[in-house]
Amino acid sequence: MTIRTIKGRIVLAIVLVGCIPLLIGLVLAYMSGMQSLRDVIGGNLQAVAIQAADRVTMLVQSEIQAVRLLGSAPLRVRQPVEAANASYPQDPADTQRIIQTRTQVWEKGKGAAAQLLHRDLSRFLLDTKVRSGDKLVGLLIVDQYGALVASSSEPDHYSFSGEPWWEAVRAGGIDHVYLSGMMPAQVGSFRTPEETFDIAVPILDDRHHTVIGAVKASYRFDTLFGMINQIRIGQTGHAMLFNAAGEPLVCPILPRQAHRIPGQLMTMIVSAGPGWGIADDDGHGGTDTVVGFAPVTGLMLPDNTWHIFVRQQPVESYAPIRDQLRNLAAIGLVMVGLLWAMGRYVATRIARPIQVLKTGVEAISRGTYDGPLDVKTGDEFEELAVAVHRMADRLQASRAELESLNAELTHRVEEKTAEITRQMRKLELSERLATLGKVASGIAHEINNPLSIILNRIECMEADAAQSNISAEVARDLLTIRSQAERISRVTRSILTFSRGTVSMLKPLDLNCVARTCVAMAGERVAALSVRIKAELASELPPVMGDRDRLETVLLNVLNNAIDAVIACGDHGVVTVRTAWMQLNGDEWVRVSVSDNGPGVPAAIVDRIFDPFFTTKPAGQGTGLGLFLSYGIVSDHRGRIEVRNDTVGAVFDVYLPAVGLGESMREGVPWGLQEKS
Repeated sequence: MTIRTIKGRIVLAIVLVGCIPLLIGLVLAYMSGMQSLRDVIGGNLQAVAIQAADRVTMLVQSEIQAVRLLGSAPLRVRQPVEAANASYPQDPADTQRIIQTRTQVWEKGKGAAAQLLHRDLSRFLLDTKVRSGDKLVGLLIVDQYGALVASSSEPDHYSFSGEPWWEAVRAGGIDHVYLSGMMPAQVGSFRTPEETFDIAVPILDDRHHTVIGAVKASYRFDTLFGMINQIRIGQTGHAMLFNAAGEPLVCPILPRQAHRIPGQLMTMIVSAGPGWGIADDDGHGGTDTVVGFAPVTGLMLPDNTWHIFVRQQPVESYAPIRDQLRNLAAIGLVMVGLLWAMGRYVATRIARPIQVLKTGVEAISRGTYDGPLDVKTGDEFEELAVAVHRMADRLQASRAELESLNAELTHRVEEKTAEITRQMRKLELSERLATLGKVASGIAHEINNPLSIILNRIECMEADAAQSNISAEVARDLLTIRSQAERISRVTRSILTFSRGTVSMLKPLDLNCVARTCVAMAGERVAALSVRIKAELASELPPVMGDRDRLETVLLNVLNNAIDAVIACGDHGVVTVRTAWMQLNGDEWVRVSVSDNGPGVPAAIVDRIFDPFFTTKPAGQGTGLGLFLSYGIVSDHRGRIEVRNDTVGAVFDVYLPAVGLGESMREGVPWGLQEKS
């Protein structure tokens, strides 16, 4: 069709009449939509900034309230502070000399400094710090002269009388609270490598009339970072924290040194009230950006205030209007197509039904038919189109039914295959464990016969040695041979216990003794290696109910695995055994930890590390049963064993419940354990 023909001119006229109003509508929609979108985005960002500022205020105020509650504890805090104040003479000069003398003692080192602190109160502060998690760096309490009374850890000096926070608390009265701004790393009372902020509150007397001391808590500034980092707007929007000097304090996107904040934007951010605006340069590479801001009020910072700044990439901010324009453009193209189709319809009405029928039949043959056929002529062509449509619907229904049956059959086959695979694995594992139990029982019986002869001969040799004068070294060797032979006997009995499922006999044990024995035995293995074994045992541990030999088996298994992990480290390989007492969910537990500085446990196999026959060692070097049996032994003792990756290497933790040794406790009484299956 050409424009010279009547048909072509009709089509061109219809298209032009429809396109001109469409273009005018697109331009007007873009202008009004852009302004409305900016108003909506700006209002949303302002609301987010206000909400973020309120969250910062609530977070800091909640910590202030926690420090207030700590300072108001009458027995834990107030009494030690009053006792410290009462220890000074009434002469101020004598008091200052005492403080100077204690300061000199403090500077001599940890041993002398620890004597100046109130031990119970320091332990209470340390427990409070541990309960608070990672957000708290340290706690300290001073008396009415600013001298240190107790601390969760040793601060850098003893007297804080010249510190700004102490002067502010003392001069501010009973309701004053000191809140610092962000303090750089290695600055502050605890000299940490992290940025911090301090909260200090006064300690009042019984009548709440006089300041008798102060509590200061140092928090990691990352606490605010984590809270602000959670604030997200879309995919690219985020919040930041600034001070009044224009210095970025928290930004989850760019490092602090990489920020480039223009003066016009900084003036907007540090305004006295919340709002939003358009930034020519948002400091993150974006231009013509809608930003929101709000001050953090109610914190009474001594130096300058904090401000929340919220931004979003312009590409994402203006994406709705661009999407709308694209949609309108798509609609315009559709309209042009419709106009063109109308012209074509007017010009070719006679040939259209045949073309539609042809297209429909081709779609049916390709399987892309989505009918019905648009033929509304009122004659035989329309009847033929209806018949073709019914045929296509029946074909699609049959195809859909076949596909549904095929999908259902495939799903059932997959389910049955997976179930058979699981059952085969369980059956294989059961058979291997049963075979292992039979083999272990036979080996134990075979070992017991020569072992009985060895023990008998050792007793004869000891009897002969008692009647003759032998050297002390030979006597020690006989005693060592006897103890190791008895240990072999106990091991074979434990193997029989494992294979027969007998009841374990538990007795009160000191896990420190078990740990020392295992470290000594493991030391014989590493004597020819460069690996070092360290033992960091708690000074006092409550007893646990356990089988010493079986617990030694658990600890030796874990120690041997740790030694294997650090052999490749050479002289730098270190295995550390630690014991500790702790409370979990109100119950007392004793923990034995074995850590190493090896490569750690890959995250992909952590969940399988205690499975039977699972091992990462080369063929012939491991059976995959050591940790599986250890898991079962610890479970028999009502404990649990866990594995985790530390900063360097892996850590195996064994938790056992602590018990008290009362008159009703009798050695050799079973601890109500069920038989092993």
